[in-house]
Amino acid sequence: MPLRRWYSLFGLVCWGAGLLAAHPGRAQVPPLLLGRWELRQISFIANQTVPPDILERMDNPEVAELNQEVAAGAAHLVVEFRPDGTYHFTVMRAGQPARTEQGAYRVSGKTLLAQSPGTEGGSSFDRQQLVEVSRRRLVVRFLVGDELPGVAEELAYRRVP
Repeated sequence: MPLRRWYSLFGLVCWGAGLLAAHPGRAQVPPLLLGRWELRQISFIANQTVPPDILERMDNPEVAELNQEVAAGAAHLVVEFRPDGTYHFTVMRAGQPARTEQGAYRVSGKTLLAQSPGTEGGSSFDRQQLVEVSRRRLVVRFLVGDELPGVAEELAYRRVP
């Protein structure tokens, strides 16, 4: 390779590295995830092997009440995923803030990983599976845990301006 082409290639690589260094806070996230999202519905999903007693416990009056409040416009759960890898989440019920959370996130495969060290209970978004990410709709899913083994909670959001 002629020396001149080598210097040109070296300059191009250095220029690209400079661009990366100029934006150190940019996270590698799906572009469609960025923006503000408002909760539209919470659902439970059970696999076929869940016993009847667990299915009965899925009938959660708190979740049903929250779904009704969301549908009526009395509750607003809004998350904003920012390009720098941070997020801001607020829960408003009856016009009053019920939860505010700020943290950092990243996406690994189809898993949303998040941290919110200053929030009691940690991040609301850690280890959620990205089921659907489109221009207008975001659906995430996560296992409920030991209290409802074999059951996942699914949250459907819509994009808001």
